[in-house]
Amino acid sequence: MIKAGIAGADSPEAGELIRILVSHPEVEIVSLLAPDQVGHEAVSVHHGLIGDSLPRFTDRFDASAVDVLFVCSARSFPIVDTPGVVDSSSLRVVDMTGMSRGRMDYVCGISELFRKPMVRGAMKVYIPSSPAVIGMVSLFPLASHLVLNESLTIGVSLPQKPDASRVIEELNQSICGVQQSFSGVSKIRFGQSPGGRGIRFEADIETPIDLHDIVSFYEGIYDDHNFTYISSRRLDTKEAEGTDKCLITLSKPRPGFLHVDTVADSYLRGGAGDAVHAMNLLFGLYERTGLVLKASNF
Repeated sequence: MIKAGIAGADSPEAGELIRILVSHPEVEIVSLLAPDQVGHEAVSVHHGLIGDSLPRFTDRFDASAVDVLFVCSARSFPIVDTPGVVDSSSLRVVDMTGMSRGRMDYVCGISELFRKPMVRGAMKVYIPSSPAVIGMVSLFPLASHLVLNESLTIGVSLPQKPDASRVIEELNQSICGVQQSFSGVSKIRFGQSPGGRGIRFEADIETPIDLHDIVSFYEGIYDDHNFTYISSRRLDTKEAEGTDKCLITLSKPRPGFLHVDTVADSYLRGGAGDAVHAMNLLFGLYERTGLVLKASNF
């Protein structure tokens, strides 16, 4: 059984994570680090946990008692650099704040792009922001086949206001690393989703490549991944909300132009779902363990 600790355990991101982990067959939550909530129960802060057995919030962390530490808030991130606290040689760290991005000892925790390093001995991963994750998954097959060019335009609709500069930096760091000839994304049009938890990522690009061939690019890369699927029709965000799925629709609305339309759950992809997925890979578990979730609107 994997013993998990959560730093920043009173944050909304931690609440989403806890609701997944309490049903994970291979995980026991043993530490909820939240200095402002010491002694209180998790149900006093997070919904949906009545009846679940969980430790009370604490301000003390014992790295020797846990196998994996999830860092859920920027305020709690300094714990990973505190000498003698998390420098155990066997402790895995999953950073959900993104503050470790760019550090050499952390791997990007998106399985569609970085599964190999996570299953080959990585100890620390970071989870990018939700729009960056969806963007990476949406554009990666195009970058892999050198299709991206300066005609690319991107629009994202999601429930919460994003950090635009962070999203662009995260996207360019990963995508330009795959297709070095691509000059990078300079601007993204952000909008408000109509409600719920869904995120929609749309990209338009000029390309003469036939749609059938483009679909083959995507299916060839994602056919052995467990959460990314190609659809033949445009989908409502409800199809993905409450799941860890990333659902991509490809179309040619007019000759010479490709439209990529992707829906996902903004709290799971680039959040708790990807964090648990990364943990599964770090410990050699089947990717879908604890993540066979139901679409919440059906």
